[in-house]
Amino acid sequence: MMCDSFVALGNSTKSGSVLLAKSADTEVNEAEHVARYPAHEYRDGALVRITHRTIPQATRTHAVILGRSFWAWGAELGCNEHGVAVGNEAAFSNQKAEADGACCLDLLRIAVERGQNAREAVEVVGRTVEAFGQGGNCQMMGNFYFDTGLLIADRREAWVVNCVGRHWAARRVDDVMAISNRYQITDDWDLSSLEAENGRRPDFRARFADEKREGEVAALQRECRALELLRRRKGEITVYEMAAILRDVGEDPDSYNIADDELPTRLCMHAGPCESRFWHATGAMITDSSEDGVLVWMTATSATDLSCFKPLFFEGSMPDMGPPPEGTYTERSLWWKHERLHRRAVADYHALKPEIRGEFDLLEQDFFREGPGLKTAPRHVKSEFVEECWRRAEEVTDRWIERLEKRNYFVPHDAYRAMWDRFNREGSFPL
Repeated sequence: MMCDSFVALGNSTKSGSVLLAKSADTEVNEAEHVARYPAHEYRDGALVRITHRTIPQATRTHAVILGRSFWAWGAELGCNEHGVAVGNEAAFSNQKAEADGACCLDLLRIAVERGQNAREAVEVVGRTVEAFGQGGNCQMMGNFYFDTGLLIADRREAWVVNCVGRHWAARRVDDVMAISNRYQITDDWDLSSLEAENGRRPDFRARFADEKREGEVAALQRECRALELLRRRKGEITVYEMAAILRDVGEDPDSYNIADDELPTRLCMHAGPCESRFWHATGAMITDSSEDGVLVWMTATSATDLSCFKPLFFEGSMPDMGPPPEGTYTERSLWWKHERLHRRAVADYHALKPEIRGEFDLLEQDFFREGPGLKTAPRHVKSEFVEECWRRAEEVTDRWIERLEKRNYFVPHDAYRAMWDRFNREGSFPL
């Protein structure tokens, strides 16, 4: 889960909204299921089965929109009805994992289901980590464990949270912030399970970080790149700018070698034929939270620079995305349908991306312009807008699939072709 999350508070955005963005970078066939779950009340003593263990359920959970890896209880992407939005990251520590605990995906879902504001979500995560620790497989295939980093925002503020085993630390954000697969918090935490020693706060990062593993996934490079782009646009940041950062492949996009880069240094992550790059963006989210309301933008498809963001509200209808996707080809599922575009387009990435992006950009410009003004609109108006946007995006996707399926499909790079052949077989994908 080599992800990136970043946030811009109201003092840094053009509209005054708090904007949070997250790229869910997971295994190639780890299909994302986007769904909305209603608020719910539970009896005292109720339990809930999270990914690897059972824990006490909250007496009330908030309505949430989640982007979930199909196999897990937890989520990669999430926002609740109060505007609490969360991005999570695999974080690499020098501590031994517990056998079964709350995994990184679980902590995101717990935060948005149980936190009415960002501070409360931070404290919920802290209590969960202290009570149950972290542990258990976090990978669709194989057995891969890691600790957790979180970026948690609401309509007014945001927090960075670093977790190691049963310890955690949190720091409040001033304006813009980006996190990746590393620990950011030193002795500058505002809240923590650690206690001051002789009047001095312990340095969380110095005590727990595994710098070797952080380097192997290029965490610092991606985090710094996102933060640099946010600072360039500070005061003028819009949803469009957040989407552009999620799609960033460097200052010179033409020099990006989708097949040969050895490390995952790009914010817009594409899989490559080496072990450190067997991950890519299987979904992405941007949340817009303000006093007027909450608007969630999801791709619900992989390859952010070959996808289109579409709107979701907590009121009104949800779009038809077909059946929930699985780890192998799921007929009529939107996520797997888009793979018919994505996996052909990357065979001729530099030639096809500008054309595909051009059509999706025209749609997004319309969506982004009209969407924020509908936060206070009646339920039926929101439903009509959501249905129209998702329909138009799917029509463009269908047209591109038809065009691409008429072309000769060939990947000239031997190792890249072998990688896709392998993943297509494992996903029973009929390319």
